[in-house]
Amino acid sequence: MATPAPQITDEELAQMQQASAEWQPEIEGPLVGQRQSTSNITAEYARADPVYQIKTAALPQKYSHYRTVRGDGRCGWRAIAFGYLERLLYIGDSGRILMEEARLRSLNNVVAQSGMEMFLIEDFADEWFQLMRTLSVAVDQGSGDEVLAEAFADENVQNCLITHLRTLTTAWMLTRSENYLGYMVGQTVKQYTDEHITPHGAEIDHLGMSALQDLLLNPAGFALEVMYLDRSEGNEANMHRFDPLNGITEATIRLLYRPGHYDLLYKLEDVPPPPTPIATYLQFSSSLYHDPAQLSSQCADFQDIPDFITTIPGMSFAQPHPGWMTSNRCGIDFLTPGISHQTYAPPVAPTPQPQIQPHAVIQPQYVPTTPSSLSVTPPEHHTHGLAIRTVPHVNYPAMHAPPMQPPSFSSDGPFRPSMWERYPHVQATSGSTFRTSIMRNSHFNTAHFLNADFQPEEWKPDDEYETTAPINNKGRHKSFG
Repeated sequence: MATPAPQITDEELAQMQQASAEWQPEIEGPLVGQRQSTSNITAEYARADPVYQIKTAALPQKYSHYRTVRGDGRCGWRAIAFGYLERLLYIGDSGRILMEEARLRSLNNVVAQSGMEMFLIEDFADEWFQLMRTLSVAVDQGSGDEVLAEAFADENVQNCLITHLRTLTTAWMLTRSENYLGYMVGQTVKQYTDEHITPHGAEIDHLGMSALQDLLLNPAGFALEVMYLDRSEGNEANMHRFDPLNGITEATIRLLYRPGHYDLLYKLEDVPPPPTPIATYLQFSSSLYHDPAQLSSQCADFQDIPDFITTIPGMSFAQPHPGWMTSNRCGIDFLTPGISHQTYAPPVAPTPQPQIQPHAVIQPQYVPTTPSSLSVTPPEHHTHGLAIRTVPHVNYPAMHAPPMQPPSFSSDGPFRPSMWERYPHVQATSGSTFRTSIMRNSHFNTAHFLNADFQPEEWKPDDEYETTAPINNKGRHKSFG
């Protein structure tokens, strides 16, 4: 025997009907998506009604990109708020964003005139102002798009932004009711705003969009275009445009309306070009580092010195200053095995020394002589090369000679060239004659018999006897001999 079906009362049937009417499908997707090609809309309607197929096929010919907005009943408010801030970013002027912030702050007077309590909307307004100040800084740093996308990805933030726009629109219409009362049938402006503007889930309609354009976009110089994708006649979607009252349009916000939903549209000129990559050139060379520990074992042999050292400007194989590292520390004196007696002159007038001159390719030259007997100065660039000559070495005590100017090797210069440096086969056999009594009796004097290049002085009577002879302390003429 079959069990009879349970009876449903009229009260239960009414509750089920009410629940069915209030049910809303769960909406997924980002609050504001990324820009994508409008050809995706054409593909979406490829199997839809032929009217939609024709209109969506013509859409990519005028609009290159679109941005999806979550269809939760607030997509129109969200799309206009996002498009307004995005247009300000693309202008690229941080001062302009701050000017718009100041203008929005001045709209608090309109809210006060409408009879609303300011403390009820302060938190929503502060969210707007804080975001605009952040964008003014980000636009100079080139991160405005990221900051804006992050703000509209936060549902709490965008709820505050939308609520503030609803409040401003309501206050604007209440204080200017004569501009909108003619579009209402059988209701007042207050009744209209309470039903179509103020509720949290109420979508924006044409009249509310016109009021939002008047208070937000017109003073900024922004136009608003709405493309209506519906079953009306024609091969393209119908367009309605809200132009600024002064006739000057600085930017345009474009919306795509499909029954019950708004998305953002972009023409090709609305999309900023991608940043041009900066070409970076990296030049490097290998084997630029040499271990000092390895160089220490090479100091004893001049031929083991790396060739790259000779190419460093100012580098020398001789130690230029006694305060620097000595040769036993493997400094830059690669030729001297130990501490030797050398003569140093002031830096401004160095004592001339035999030099190694570079040719077409800078290479070290090797001289088969005693390391301690050769002192080499840093290589210099001259117009011609010089040969290397050797000088017999004698161990003498250190002696500081007067500074001498370096010789000039050009016959066109102000100094007379020396034959000892011009001809490599000639060696010096005598030095300068010193006139002081100390140097006369020193073995450094070439006239002294202990000098290796001993050469007697030639007696010249004219130099010894003068017209007015000096008189010594005893009253006699001074004589030499």
